[in-house]
Amino acid sequence: MEQAFRHKISIAPMIDITYEHFRVFFRLLTKNCVLYTEMIHENAINLSRILKPFPLVLDYSQVEHPVVCQLGGNDPEKLAKAAQIVEQAGFDEINLNIGCPSERVQDGAFGACLMKEPHLVAKCMKRMKEAVKIPCTVKCRLGVDNLDTYQFVRDFIEIVNKEGEVNHFIMHARKAYLKGLNPHENRTVPPLKYEWVYQLKKEFPQITFSLNGGIKCTEHIEQVLPNVDGIMIGRTAHENPWIFSDFDRRYYGEQNQNYNRKEILEYYAEFVEQKRANGCKGSTQMCVKPIINLFNGESNNKNYRQFLSNTDNHKLGFRGMINQVIEHMKEWNHEALLVRPNDYKF
Repeated sequence: MEQAFRHKISIAPMIDITYEHFRVFFRLLTKNCVLYTEMIHENAINLSRILKPFPLVLDYSQVEHPVVCQLGGNDPEKLAKAAQIVEQAGFDEINLNIGCPSERVQDGAFGACLMKEPHLVAKCMKRMKEAVKIPCTVKCRLGVDNLDTYQFVRDFIEIVNKEGEVNHFIMHARKAYLKGLNPHENRTVPPLKYEWVYQLKKEFPQITFSLNGGIKCTEHIEQVLPNVDGIMIGRTAHENPWIFSDFDRRYYGEQNQNYNRKEILEYYAEFVEQKRANGCKGSTQMCVKPIINLFNGESNNKNYRQFLSNTDNHKLGFRGMINQVIEHMKEWNHEALLVRPNDYKF
């Protein structure tokens, strides 16, 4: 599948959300949307002493493909070394985070603050591309602090494309404030400027551009997609995952997975039980988080969420808890539990 087409829809890397459990759950909804890991710092890979045969931070399941590993860092050689380990682990692509504005990331001099150093970003990307055969991409913002003109981001793209040989940019379509806003506010307060991303695509037609930021529904996707190569969706994937169960048909021209929500819960419970049998120490809360919004927008969604969030129910064991919530949903909302994507009115 062509890279641009494969990235028609992708799920954004999100800390404490897009870990392995979420990604496996998402594969029960769509087999085509590209998945991303949480951001992993170069040192977490290079300095890991627990190899099975790869660092535990690189754990993933084969069903996740296509899956991209997002790296954080600013050292070309360390990133190249980490990229080699990522490639050996079997990931499909590598992405470098040039968009995260958190204080912890700034303290490490990577993430969004690297937008101020396009030549260093280019060096990092060139070394990574020399070290591996899989594609290497960049996720960035439209600017940082007072460096927020169209000319600034245009120059950034041109330098990283020419010097770093980067041919795919995922553009979070707003600037970042390195001081004064927390990460949540940085996702909502700076205004979205889709038109800048559209203009970048016009100026650099040979480059693949994916747009990220503020996409919440299929109507919005269909307004934006004609202007870029792909759409990256973040919080909506966690807050309203069921809509993605129709994306294989809608955006990839393929048959949907077409699992109903009862089957999704059952298959996901099998995965969790297998992970635990293999020694995974993840808490029940961590296992519940990916599926907590599966009935978003449906009647009695509140009952479903409360049941899964009740720590007394966690004592049932994960599979026992899932079996019970399925039985409750048969009473609370039988139709939502059993309807298949092909029959659902999205």
